[in-house]
Amino acid sequence: MARIQEAFQQAQTKAAARAREFEQEARKVLETLGDRAQAELKVLRAFAQKGSREQMAALGVELEKLGKKLQEIAARNGASKSDGHATSKHPN
Repeated sequence: MARIQEAFQQAQTKAAARAREFEQEARKVLETLGDRAQAELKVLRAFAQKGSREQMAALGVELEKLGKKLQEIAARNGASKSDGHATSKHPN
């Protein structure tokens, strides 16, 4: 019985370590996506400053699409939970 409990404890420890590794990797992916989105937003904002009314409308549509994609990614990765870990390192 003690061997079974020990084996179970070892399995739990390994599973917890693997889960932490997976979480860290997911956070890296989300951070990279956030950085890319921020870079794209800067390009779109520069475009908007030079654009016409039609271009501004097109920019708004593209920003909305980008926002929806980011929300979908965040929802799939559980980042929408307010666990205090899903904050952006970029306040702007």
